[in-house]
Amino acid sequence: MAITRQIIFLAKRDCIEELKALLKSTIEDTKKEEGCLMYEVFQTKTNPVEFIVIDSWESEEALNKHYETPHYSHFINNFKQYNAHIEPFELEVL
Repeated sequence: MAITRQIIFLAKRDCIEELKALLKSTIEDTKKEEGCLMYEVFQTKTNPVEFIVIDSWESEEALNKHYETPHYSHFINNFKQYNAHIEPFELEVL
């Protein structure tokens, strides 16, 4: 069963461009991963500190493999310095 998530990141006011660049750096490699059905990164127009990642994976196994990739490790090891808040949600199709 597919796993779809929405993750909201709020950048620190003085780190908007840094978080944006870090999020953008994950897109190409993640989309190439086996089991990745969707990976999109958005910045809200009305609140530039807010970024939303929506991703979908074929299975929990595919998502767990994503967590082992170098680009994910790079993101995890660097985003906290730019991020003020994070809200992850697992989504269910109705």
